[in-house]
Amino acid sequence: MKSLVFRLALATGLAGCGAPATALPQPIAPSPPPKDDGSSSRGGDGGPQHAAALEQLRASPLSWRMDGQDGVRVPLPDGERWTRVKFWGVKSLVGYRYGKDHHAIVGGFVVHVDDETAPGACGAAFERWAQPWIDAFEVAIERDPPRASPWEGKIIDIASLVARVATLGVRDEYAAAYATYPAWKGACLVLGVAVPARSELERAKAVSDRFATEILPNVQVTAASEPRDSY
Repeated sequence: MKSLVFRLALATGLAGCGAPATALPQPIAPSPPPKDDGSSSRGGDGGPQHAAALEQLRASPLSWRMDGQDGVRVPLPDGERWTRVKFWGVKSLVGYRYGKDHHAIVGGFVVHVDDETAPGACGAAFERWAQPWIDAFEVAIERDPPRASPWEGKIIDIASLVARVATLGVRDEYAAAYATYPAWKGACLVLGVAVPARSELERAKAVSDRFATEILPNVQVTAASEPRDSY
């Protein structure tokens, strides 16, 4: 279910609505989550540990992490503490979680297009890929204005948003940011972050905003052609 919510959070640039303001967070010192043993997990709860982990993501220096096929390099805050994961129900090129309690999730996916250089082609392909999930679940969205950023001599589109998911099994807010990259001939990379709020929406938004401004514009594609495998 966490991977489903992540996919929804990234996909929610498709629709928009307003949201109430939230209180400013109380000060808390940054602190990394406990060591992740890599075993399956449904995620965690809020409270001081989640707030401290989000502050850690806001403040930590960036370091590079690679996908399993050495095709994509992503600069991540507190990079050594992210654990590579697979997402249930959807194939991904790369996936990471920050802590066993899923304080944040990063995922990269491939969508195919006729011409990756056409303006808006990658974003439109992502919307078609995501639309069935949007139709199936109730998701309320607050979106920031989209932005464009230079990337490897091209232009990428970056979206930031808050998704409020309310289904029988899931009820939470997520701050998310993602970018679409014209990475390979006939294929686009979609990479982003989803940060569960757990009553810490302002901190979650600060983390996703850091991804939108510092991380997503600096992702590196090192593979000359689309990586062969998704997981």
